[in-house]
Amino acid sequence: MNKKARSVLGTVLVVATFISLMMYFVVADTECTGQDCSVSTSLSVGNSVPNITNVEGGLDVTLTEESSVTKNVTFNVTDNNGFADLNDSTAQCIGFKTGEANRTSSSCTPLTQSGNNASYDCAVDFQYFDAAAADWTWNCTISDNSAASATNDTVSFTINSLNFVDVNVTTVSWAVVNPSTDDEEADAPINLDNGGNQNYETAFVTAYNATDGSNVIPASVFSLNNLTGQTAGQTYMVENVSTNITSFFTLPRGNAANEDIFVYVDTPAVPTGSYTSTNNWIIEITA
Repeated sequence: MNKKARSVLGTVLVVATFISLMMYFVVADTECTGQDCSVSTSLSVGNSVPNITNVEGGLDVTLTEESSVTKNVTFNVTDNNGFADLNDSTAQCIGFKTGEANRTSSSCTPLTQSGNNASYDCAVDFQYFDAAAADWTWNCTISDNSAASATNDTVSFTINSLNFVDVNVTTVSWAVVNPSTDDEEADAPINLDNGGNQNYETAFVTAYNATDGSNVIPASVFSLNNLTGQTAGQTYMVENVSTNITSFFTLPRGNAANEDIFVYVDTPAVPTGSYTSTNNWIIEITA
């Protein structure tokens, strides 16, 4: 009987607790009757930073000798505040490589603008002496109207090799030379302009005899150097033989890079006359 009593009492207590809880909610609801029980919510959403989702890949830059060339690259950007939040004037792409001068876009023009998306076309000028390499990288950026910026520098591109050397002298001449006189310097040096992006470090010259009828000034009395006014240390030629002049020759790439080759003759005791080489001299240079 005691067990039964305890059981009934437990049931009563549970019911009482349930009723108490129900009464609490009923009272709360009753207090809002005829009153404004709404809740005012206030929050501030920060600026959405733009994101450059893609930069055009697979581009190769083919240079033009002794000049600049323009390469266009496009990139896509999203802004959850809408494309109108993008500041078009801040769009920019830079072609960069460690140890090289940066090449910055001269202009970036919107291509498409819709919803939260936009694309831009940027024109970048490269110089004829920019290094030939496959590890150039695009760094494209843009900011929104709150000055929050996006950057993408994950896409590489290639600048192709450009071999070009311009020789500004086609004839080496002496107005007058004196028989039996050494180290007479030609009127003007041979000037070589590097109009490409290769570093030329090896050079060979093939020389030929100069003749006037049966009279000969042999190739072996002609010599070369990269300095004017020399009386010693020149490199002497050999008839119809490719002679290495690398010891004094260098023609690196760079803006207006050039090298002068000064030509000398040790004039033998030959008759007066006008002497001309039997063939054109050949200059061979390699990177």
